[in-house]
Amino acid sequence: MKFLITLGSFLILLGSTIYVQASEPPLLQDLTIIPLQSTGVVQVNTSQKTNELVVDHKVSGGNVYVECFVNDFHFNENKVGSLHQENEGHIRLYINDEHIETLYQPAFIVQDLPKGNYEIKVMIVKNDRSPYEMEETFTVMISE
Repeated sequence: MKFLITLGSFLILLGSTIYVQASEPPLLQDLTIIPLQSTGVVQVNTSQKTNELVVDHKVSGGNVYVECFVNDFHFNENKVGSLHQENEGHIRLYINDEHIETLYQPAFIVQDLPKGNYEIKVMIVKNDRSPYEMEETFTVMISE
């Protein structure tokens, strides 16, 4: 009798086994990038040269807050694809060497990155999409 109860319990447990299938990692192109509007605050830095990019970033949860500083530069969405005009252009954002977004504001948020390590590259490009010699790459770790 004990044998039948043990066998019956074993069969019930065997029949109720749950299979967990690993989910695929989220695609980077599904990320949300939020450009931030300028508040009119001007940073004066006499040691920064023209055509020099300085990028500040902060990680909070799964969000990465990014702010770019370029002296004497105008981010312009209206002239994308037109002829090059000095000190004018836009940002190309790459995460893990994949182009994620084209941005026309110097500050933005990369929202809801899943756990992991990411290499983020900010590249300043001309109106005709050719690169200036201004880019910065940094690494972030999302642990939440």
